[in-house]
Amino acid sequence: MSSAWNQDLVSRSEAVDLAFTGFWSNSLDLKCGTLFYNQNLPDDIFFNKLTKLTCLDDKTLDESLCVFEKHHTRPYIYILNNPEFEKKLKQNFKFYDTQHVLTKIPESVTATQARKISHDESLLWSEIFCSAYDCHVWLASVDAIVKKSSNSIEYYIDKSYSSCVALYESNSMLGLYCLGTVPNMRKKGFAASLVEFALNQTKLRNLEFLMLETYGRDHLLDFYFKLGFKEIYQKNIYTI
Repeated sequence: MSSAWNQDLVSRSEAVDLAFTGFWSNSLDLKCGTLFYNQNLPDDIFFNKLTKLTCLDDKTLDESLCVFEKHHTRPYIYILNNPEFEKKLKQNFKFYDTQHVLTKIPESVTATQARKISHDESLLWSEIFCSAYDCHVWLASVDAIVKKSSNSIEYYIDKSYSSCVALYESNSMLGLYCLGTVPNMRKKGFAASLVEFALNQTKLRNLEFLMLETYGRDHLLDFYFKLGFKEIYQKNIYTI
């Protein structure tokens, strides 16, 4: 893979990430980056973040922290391949996690199916999501987001009604988000079936690849590597 093509891939993947996050969170464009916050999901690492940083000074950090504090959300700062920014953050912030960005080019189409959730069925998807992510107190907020974004984001559940996923198409790729399985139904292949379904959709729509993001703390890298995904880049995450 050439460095120029790789940079294009990173830029396109980041654009998909920002667009998807914008459906679930409020966004604020700052001089040096983009800030997302959702006061109804206050501790979530994905939906409360300062990202796409082009510069990092005290004013940027102070302004960002004020926004997070105003909306009672925990701040997460994402750094993409910038040791200088990380050195500055380490003065007052602590390393929290690494987000790994993975892709796979589908080779063929299988018979895997999934049920697409309509606007009126949003609560079904939301209940599975909140059980999978142990965030039952967020159910009403998640359901409101799913209802509002259902014309732009595709929400699916597997045949057992125990796993969920969200798919977002943009920039000739399909982004996979919110993959989860309710606790008592894990390790039965249901989440993997939704990943396979997403790969099918990528192939059928003539898109270049399926892209997803996972965190080191979730310990899912081996799961995705076994499914044939490859890491294309990563972002380090800091918090207070």
